[in-house]
Order: sequence, then structure tokens, then C-alpha cells
Amino acid sequence: MATLLLIDGNSLTYRAFFALPTDLATASGQVTNAVFGFTSMLVNLLRDHRPDHVAVAFDRPEPTFRHERVATYKANRDAAPDLLRQQMGLVRQVVETMAIPIVELAGFEADDVIATLAEQAAAGGDHVIIVTGDRDSYQLVRDPSVQVLYNKRGVSDYALYDEAGIQERTGVRPVDYVTYAALRGDPSDNLPGVPGVGEKTAAKLVNTYGDLDGIFAHLDELTPKLRENLAANEEQVRTNAEVMVLVRDVPVAVAPEALVLGDLDTDEIRQLFDFLEFRTLYDRLVEALDGRLEAAEPAGGVLEVDVELVSDPAHAAGALADIGGGDAPLAVAAAWSGAAGRSPLRALAVAAPVADAWRAVALDDAALGSVATVQPAGAGARPATEVGAALAAVLSRPAGVVGHGVKELLRSLLPHGIDCTTLSMDTEVAAYLIDPAGAGYAVGDLLERHTGMRLPVADAAPEGQLALGDAGEDVPIGVEVGRAAAAAGAAAEALGAVLDARGLRRLHDEVEVPLVRVLARMEVAGVGVDRSALEALHAQLATECAELAHLIQQDAGHEFNVNSTPQLRTVLFDELGLTPQKKTKTGYSTDAASLEKLLGEHPIIEHLLRYREVEKLQSTYGVGLLTEVA
Repeated sequence: MATLLLIDGNSLTYRAFFALPTDLATASGQVTNAVFGFTSMLVNLLRDHRPDHVAVAFDRPEPTFRHERVATYKANRDAAPDLLRQQMGLVRQVVETMAIPIVELAGFEADDVIATLAEQAAAGGDHVIIVTGDRDSYQLVRDPSVQVLYNKRGVSDYALYDEAGIQERTGVRPVDYVTYAALRGDPSDNLPGVPGVGEKTAAKLVNTYGDLDGIFAHLDELTPKLRENLAANEEQVRTNAEVMVLVRDVPVAVAPEALVLGDLDTDEIRQLFDFLEFRTLYDRLVEALDGRLEAAEPAGGVLEVDVELVSDPAHAAGALADIGGGDAPLAVAAAWSGAAGRSPLRALAVAAPVADAWRAVALDDAALGSVATVQPAGAGARPATEVGAALAAVLSRPAGVVGHGVKELLRSLLPHGIDCTTLSMDTEVAAYLIDPAGAGYAVGDLLERHTGMRLPVADAAPEGQLALGDAGEDVPIGVEVGRAAAAAGAAAEALGAVLDARGLRRLHDEVEVPLVRVLARMEVAGVGVDRSALEALHAQLATECAELAHLIQQDAGHEFNVNSTPQLRTVLFDELGLTPQKKTKTGYSTDAASLEKLLGEHPIIEHLLRYREVEKLQSTYGVGLLTEVA
């Protein structure tokens, strides 16, 4: 059975526009909140559902048969905001560039085109998922072939409805939805309903008497006021029903089986995403398309970095003084033998720009001497060695210092009396301010994303450390750290330009950067902890976890590993028959957001959510915090 994903382009674009702030814009000033939100939705849908067929339906500007039938149809709607209309062309361009078929037909709404394609695909034995924020599509749901993935709000809050889901949401079956909606009316389409008839009354009438003929044939059984209101509005209700029915035989020019992704042009997609500054979205799209789209090479080439390795303590202070003698801001980076800021330093590098390249001095642990060691808070009010004094001088230059994740470095240096008093930018913090929802903030990724350049060797680093060189390459750690320092320095100017363009410079300079140093000093000083109280909390949470796990297994009817996603997926969706809310690469999702949408369907859901809350507390405070206490 193939899966067809039918997306209501206008509906999702509208939701995205009002979900995201209009100050989301490129450095050139192009507002992108609607197109960014829509594209993010589109990428997530492709990733989560892996459809065999897909299409985006758009409304046409021409009047439809509904406008001809009801002259006031949608007449109450204000014109779309200018900032939204300006982005509709970009939304279509994104869809076209991603080689996703667009379906539309003059005289009909996108809903009608979707209804027709869903009907054809279901008749052919395919599974159809309709993605929309329009409740009119509820009437199309039919088990097991047609479901509606309804966008409730924002860009990520969805509910996946089958027939049972529609009945739970509205109180009526999908086949009765038009009658239900006709009684209630639809103010957004300027279709008034019966006064005094809301969701509950409409559902009761439908479930008691069936269709409109049945309801109006039994008016004498209703209360006087309801009978009077229904009789007075019968013509309006029947008109509502007529225009609310989605057309399922629109003369579309394409068959469902032809709705497939076309050939993808990596350069064209990358060019558009670069223009829109959707750099993290491009990476997500590459992942969502499972290799159909190539990861494009950065346009700016390789960052040129000349790294001087220093292992002799006698030469370290002079090397630092030499590189710190210029007028440009310096950049600093470090690597540790274990957790960043909590273990001995393996290397520390300072980099400076030289023409179109960078020069770095990298000191290994031998050159750093005692500075590389972990010391308790207050071990030294001032540097105790020549190397320490030279490093303190470099990190206090009036020209400023740039770093990436500087708090961790300060955790290592402050106990030695070394501070970074002229810190001008933390590129990790700046990147987060620019894109709080970003997929990652490794220094190599930021360099490529904001300058188009890449490090000579790129790879991910251990948790909490800089992304430096490829573990498979025989590259000295000092070279990796020198390159990372240069990457932070090279990315700083581009990040600063974006901060300025988005009005974030003051927040970064006056709040976030000073806070980096404050937090580092707080973490070095530490706080007093009652270990016995933590141990008691640990025992209490462990007991509650065990009790909840037992309840979950009782709900399931047998023992299983509650922490095993495959086993949990089998219990929820195969054995208990609950409705899946989202599909991932490996199967239906069991994440918290998906489970919350199933609350009330089975007691196991409430127990699972509580178990995860308690287990998180247990791992964070019961286990995690105890390991941090001396």
C-alpha cells in the first residue's frame, strides 16, 4: 500500500505566518516567517511520513462555484496581510524547487482538489494523509484509507485523525460532518449557523435524527426555542450544507500515482535556501530526503589556518605575546581530556587574522604547565606562572576576544587567576540568539552556515567540546584547536552582521556576553548541597519509577521493557490499537508530544507520561546531580 501525502498549501502558509514573528527576516530585510514556517512543516512532513506520493494544493485567485452559489461566501474576510501576500510567491518557489507537484484548478478550492485526489487514491488501495488546518477535510476521513493530519496551531502541533478521532473531536462521524457543520455554521466562510446551536447541540441533533431531512422532519420533538430557530433558518442551513460539501470529482489533470518527487537540483535548492538564509533547514531537508539530495559543498572554500604548535613552556609566553601584538580581535579555543571545563586541558589556542587567512598559536598541556590542571575555586587570585600571566594578558586585550562556548574555558582558567575580561563575542551564544531552534551550534557548522567556508578537516567532537578534526585523520590536537579558534574568529564578523540586522546586538553585548562570565564564576564557586537530601530524593524517585512501570505493564497486560521504544510501539499501536500520531524513520512515534495527543484514550498513556516525568527527574536529580556533588 502506497502512502499519498496531500498538503493544503494555503492553509499551512496561513498558520505559519501567524505562528511566527514577522521580525523573522533575512539580513537584507526579506520577511520570511511564513515561508520559513511552511518550509519547516514541509520538511518535517517528508521526514516523518516518508510518502511514496506527495502534492501541495493551492487555492486559485478566481471565484469558485461557491461564490456563484452564495454571493456573500467569504465576503467577511479581511485581505491577507501584505507581509503574507509577499511571501506566497516564495512558498510556491520552495515547493517547485523541491520538485514537489503542485495541484490547483480554477473554479475550485484546494480542498476540492485534495478531496478528488484522496477519493481516487483510496479507491486504488492507497493510504492517504491530508495535511491541513481546515476542518472541512474532516468529512473526507474514511477508515482505513484516509486520515487527516490536522494542524491545531503553530508549526508543529498536529493531531492525526481517523474515524474514531473525528467522532471524539466533533461528536459525529466523518460522514455526518457536513450536516453538523451546516447547523453550526462557519463564521470564517461567512456561513451563519442556527442561533443557539453549538457543537454539542449540533452533534446531538445529527446523532438522533441523522441528516437534515431527518432533523427538519422531527422539529415537533424539540424544545420550542430550538424548533423556532431551526425552522427560521432552514434555507440557510441547507445552503450551508450545499457549499460545505467538498467536490470529489474535480477534473484534475494528474492521477495520484503520478504525484511523485521530481529530479532534484542540489545547486538550485541550495541557492534558494541560501537566499532565504534557511541553512539549518537545508541540512534537515537532506536528511528528510534520504540521500536524494546531495549535501552541497560550501561556496567559500576552505578556511586557511597556519597553526604553530608549542610544547615547550619556555617558548609559550613569547608565542602568546607575539600573536597578541596586533590590533584585531583575537579568537580562542580549547580542548579537554574529558568533559569540557571539568577535566584537564589538552590544548589551548589563540588565533589572529592575517590578510585573508588566520594564524594560530596552540599550546599543548606540556606548554600550559599547571594552567592545564584542574584546580579548586580560589586556588589563585592571579596567575602563578609566566604562561598564565601571558595568557591573562592576551585574554584582556582592548581589541577584544572572540570564543565559542567560552564559559567552559573560563571554568578551567578562573581558578588559575585568568579571566577573559574583554570578551566581545561568544559565537555559540550569538548563533543561538539568531536561530534558537537550530539543529546545532558546532563551530565548524557555524563557519560554513554563515560564511560558506569550511574547516580543513570537519567532524563532530566529544560531547561538550568543540567540533574539530576528523578522528580518522592523524591531526595533532593542537592543530584541531587552532583551526577551531580561527573558525570562531572567522564566523564572528558574519554573526555580528546578522545580530545587527535583527536588532539583537544590544542583547548579545550587554546581557549575554557579561552573563557568560558571571555564570562561569558561579559554576567555579559552586553551591552548598545537602547530599543526604539528594540521596533521599533519589530513593523516592526510584521507588515511584518502579511503581509506575508496574502500572504500565498492568495496563498492557504483560511485562515488557517500558524504556524500549520498539516494545512500547508494539504495545500501544499493535496490541492496544491506539491511533499513531506521527511516523518516524523507524516506525510510529512514542515521544511526549505524540503521547499527549492520546490522553484519555487509554489509562496507559497517563501512566507513561508520568513515568517519563519521574524518570527524567530521577536521571537529572537522583543520579545526575549526585555525580556532580563532591
